[in-house]
Amino acid sequence: MVAARELAAQGQSVVMLSDGKRPGAHFTGMRVENHDFDIGMVLFEQVERGEQALDVDSYHPEQRNDCARFARLVSEYVEQLVDTVPVPTPSVYLDGQRHPDFVIANRLDYFASSERRADLAQALLALPDPGPLHASRKLAPDYQGVGYAEASLANHGEPLHALFELLANKITYRSTRDILAPWHRLAWLPLYYPQTLQAAVRGDVSGLPEYPFRAAREGFTGALVRELLQAMREAGVQVVDDNVQSLAPAAQGLSITTGDGQQWVAPRVVMGLAQGRAGELLGVDHAPPKGASVCILFGLIEREKLRQLDSCLLVLDAERATYRLSNQDVAAGTEAPVCRVTVEFNPTYAAQLYSDQDDAGLLQCVSQELVALGVVEDAEDFRLLRRIQADGALPFPDQSLLDYTALLRQTAADWPGVELTAGLLGMGVSSFNDQIIQGLKLARSGSKS
Repeated sequence: MVAARELAAQGQSVVMLSDGKRPGAHFTGMRVENHDFDIGMVLFEQVERGEQALDVDSYHPEQRNDCARFARLVSEYVEQLVDTVPVPTPSVYLDGQRHPDFVIANRLDYFASSERRADLAQALLALPDPGPLHASRKLAPDYQGVGYAEASLANHGEPLHALFELLANKITYRSTRDILAPWHRLAWLPLYYPQTLQAAVRGDVSGLPEYPFRAAREGFTGALVRELLQAMREAGVQVVDDNVQSLAPAAQGLSITTGDGQQWVAPRVVMGLAQGRAGELLGVDHAPPKGASVCILFGLIEREKLRQLDSCLLVLDAERATYRLSNQDVAAGTEAPVCRVTVEFNPTYAAQLYSDQDDAGLLQCVSQELVALGVVEDAEDFRLLRRIQADGALPFPDQSLLDYTALLRQTAADWPGVELTAGLLGMGVSSFNDQIIQGLKLARSGSKS
């Protein structure tokens, strides 16, 4: 979408074929009973650390987290479309209490005051030198095949790793042994330096600042996609909603045929599809590995009935199916009397936890968890509007996914004129920031051709 807008603004003819899907995909959000919902926790990251770059041609998706060099550029682009505001620090629920989030927000002050401090400190201070497994080496080529469990135990110690193992199991219903350590954030897991954690348990300054998030002022991150789609149309992009039937080489580039029989021939085709769909069109003979499944509840809670103002609550409790709760209106600081809340859980984990319940009973149990978590006093205070379940939709960062992504790139290289974006380019490059930079880079190269 970014590339389409920029190229059309330069006067080029651009057609977006949505393949029957909504432009923006996951980031578009969902309209439910006249309320705009994001699909779970979807926030902006605009952290400027290190030297900032402006030349998008220097962006390399194969280099982990390369988009961080362009945080300022991304921030400026986002602010063209939506106003953003800082999000209150997320929380984790652990041992029956809320704590500042030490999983995704880097609030390590938890460790100095935790009732688990003694066990954590004993394990951390007794850690041997991780050697080649030190977290500082996670971008090194020989770290690519290291499993998260091995890296986490070497850098975090067993007690802390056990918490991260629990979280991974709740989200993916798989072990962290299978997760490739360099891509730990795809499973929302941290990988801290042992020295950083040792300082934190001693109560010293860890040197690691809180990782801040930002939200669209209106409390709906999908507003960016909405505004970008409008800007695309105003720039002259033609949006076609029909399914793509085929992609084939043509004398003047590539030929695309849609379900209604229309055909386009173009010298350049940019793909931003799901991996399986891209593989079908490119002729890959097998499907991508199945990811983790997720169930999301979309509901409303009257503000006056909230017992806690959680922007995001990560639940490190094995007895609760919920692994994350997000309140869009608290995150954005709106004054809306009714708050939009999403609850995320893995359906397999939930079914195992509540094995004596049918589907309706399971949903009642999950809603009741909001009472146990101190979100509301009565489960009826959460007015459920819609439930969606996406089987295998969350990419699981293991070797099979890495191999399939490489296969897609190799296959696309045999199609002159095909360019890939997001998850088709590699693992961990599907974030808002990555995709904005990818779009700007594509527009830059397109303007030169």
